[in-house]
Amino acid sequence: LEYRLQIHEEFQGWVLLFATITCVWLFCLPCYCAGLSCAAGRRFAAWLNQRLPNFYLFISIFNCVFMVLIVNWLPDWTFSMYMVALLKTLAGTLSNLGKCGPSLAVIAAFFFALAFKDRIAQLFGFDHKTLFRFKVRDCFFCLGGSRFQPIELDVWKVDDLPSADPFSANNLFVEFFLGYNEPMRTRVHNNAGSGCAFKEKLQLNFDDGDDEETLFIFVKNQKVMGTSELARAEISTQNLKDMVNRAKRYGEVVRFSEEFYPEAINLIPRGKIWLRAGPVSDDDHHQSLLQELTSC
Repeated sequence: LEYRLQIHEEFQGWVLLFATITCVWLFCLPCYCAGLSCAAGRRFAAWLNQRLPNFYLFISIFNCVFMVLIVNWLPDWTFSMYMVALLKTLAGTLSNLGKCGPSLAVIAAFFFALAFKDRIAQLFGFDHKTLFRFKVRDCFFCLGGSRFQPIELDVWKVDDLPSADPFSANNLFVEFFLGYNEPMRTRVHNNAGSGCAFKEKLQLNFDDGDDEETLFIFVKNQKVMGTSELARAEISTQNLKDMVNRAKRYGEVVRFSEEFYPEAINLIPRGKIWLRAGPVSDDDHHQSLLQELTSC
């Protein structure tokens, strides 16, 4: 205990700062370990969570002994001086936070909205709509559409849908939202009930390099005024890309039968839809790609 670090007073302050940060980090150790990608770290965090009172009691004693030793080794500091400096720092920080409170609240709200934008959009019911048809990656393609490939959605049928009105049959149609495309709809099948065969084809532009481009499928009921949603499904970019690749082996001739629609897509909250996505041979697409490559 008589040992002293013979270093400059300024460096002693830095030693105290890093020692204090270490103590705070030790208090957050369960949260830190729970966020690790290592399985052993997550198991250790689960073990600590079952013994949190004992852990915090041990860490509190350890931090006190650790800081007493650090302060004792610094020749220009005493433990009372450290506590006074710590309290003054906390008081000054809280005072400045109070002055900057509104600005910090706006910044925090912005990052919260940015981090949970998908959940917020889903809460307000416009998660499937594209408000701004522009992304940063568009700049790498000179704001052109060369990265989009045309695909065709073949809608065979839907089945096992819930009823929108117990006193009348559903007037069914399907609506699709994908990236920059305008909403696409099938025609309305009146008095279809819980299911019907659509047997329709729709074409969309698909950017298979955009991981955020989700295909939203809505099965709706047409009412006297407006529409109501019966069921929905979402297909990610990777799954849609896999569907397009699988469809290539059938060629362009496709029949509405079990052979070409081996699996149905489950809808939420209930129901199934038989859907196929395949590539489209489009000469205009290749011409626009060549034009952008030569003009950009």
